Amino acid sequence: MVKKALATLAAATLVLSASACDDGAGPTGRATTPATMASGTMGVVPPVLMETGKVDLGIKWNWNLKPPLAYAQQVGWGETFFEVEWCALRDRPEGTRFAQVERILGQAQALGYRLMLKIRVGNCGGGNKELDPAEGTRKSPSTFPDDPAAYQQFVTTMVKLYSGRGVKSWAIENEVDANNFWSGTPEEYTRLVTLASEAIKAGDPDATILDAGISSTGNGIELAGELMDAGKEQEALALYQQWFGRRNEGPQARFGMVDSADALRSLLSDGRAKRIRAMVAANWAAINSGAVTSYQLHFYENPDLLPDLLDYIRRHLTVRIPIEGWEIGTAWPGDNYTEQIHGAETARLLGALMREQVSPIVYLPLAYTPGGATKVEIFRGLVTPEGASTPAGEVYAAYAKYAKDSTDVAGVRTSGGTGILLVAPSGSLLVLWPDGEGSLRITGAGARSAADPAGSVPAGSTPRDPVLIELAATDREGALKAGEAVVGSPVTAG
Repeated sequence: MVKKALATLAAATLVLSASACDDGAGPTGRATTPATMASGTMGVVPPVLMETGKVDLGIKWNWNLKPPLAYAQQVGWGETFFEVEWCALRDRPEGTRFAQVERILGQAQALGYRLMLKIRVGNCGGGNKELDPAEGTRKSPSTFPDDPAAYQQFVTTMVKLYSGRGVKSWAIENEVDANNFWSGTPEEYTRLVTLASEAIKAGDPDATILDAGISSTGNGIELAGELMDAGKEQEALALYQQWFGRRNEGPQARFGMVDSADALRSLLSDGRAKRIRAMVAANWAAINSGAVTSYQLHFYENPDLLPDLLDYIRRHLTVRIPIEGWEIGTAWPGDNYTEQIHGAETARLLGALMREQVSPIVYLPLAYTPGGATKVEIFRGLVTPEGASTPAGEVYAAYAKYAKDSTDVAGVRTSGGTGILLVAPSGSLLVLWPDGEGSLRITGAGARSAADPAGSVPAGSTPRDPVLIELAATDREGALKAGEAVVGSPVTAG
């Protein structure tokens, strides 16, 4: 049943309009009712922009895995990030305390990237490390600092040191809903966000400050839990099964599959799920207190589920802040994964986030880092560990080419399809994905399939996957007109 459902999901297409969050229903038909809505209705907020275009992209890589860096250098711009642990650095001599950060900053800038930093407390008491399944390494879960004043001084010093060297974005902790990143209480986390925010502002009043970012699996638990709380048991079950179906194709799924509302209710009442929801609530308290200036989004699931998550986020925001996608990608272990579906979904995922004015959009990972015999590839890269490109990598590179100096980014519609238009001085990129099987018709030359960007889409065909269309036009109206010549029907913005 899981494989059959996944095959159906892989063939499905995402339809996002500029008012995707206004009609009260996500792609699975779950209506948003007052019982599930919070007081926040901030809607779409203009994006954060640090580079030269109308949307920022980025890539997160393993700093020691060398072959894929050729791809990062070829793209040559955008954001990346790195984690810094206070407990690991606070007792080091002042002259060498930030030696690793210096090396990382130098590498990022040499490749053309702006560095963003996540500041974690770590565990100064030397507690046990927890396995990070994404990297195959063990992390020291953070606790509330044993010396809050010293922690604040460390943060302020680091922010002052690097704010003048291009580091303008600072996240407070990482995925506090996950056991391997946070072992303190929800209340301690909200206090920590206040402490860290004050320290960051003291170091750079213009800095961008972000929350920890809830893990993609944590978001799935919270969305299913919210529906269950509202008495929408079957909708909760449907969302949960879609959210975790792919994860359960591999041997390391954090949460198993369930086949009934009763089983889901039991899972949600388990200690791990209850902890996640408590930390999600704490994160919302921290965000809506005004201590942060941007929301940090993590998402690795099927793009069909993205509208549900964005709708949830905007319903719960009571402060007017933008959404930044610091961890965006595809988590899909198991034999049902294919590079072709990955490429097609990457085109939809990046385009959908751009339509919703999420920026920056940082893809993670650039490449899978091989480990021991027991390590499983969960998060799919843009290139192979040896540096060879994939369809997803070619799709990302096309987006990055036109996003870098983009003068205009607009959601578009055409007969049978939805998409995104990026306009730049060098030309334009039109990406369209079909509303359904056979709904989008290609009548002219110039379209490439996101599932196989090396080939062209023949005129007269009806592709099932998104298409990439590169155009010579350097203005919106010219690009829309040129796009019409390829798809044979008007292409309109909005």
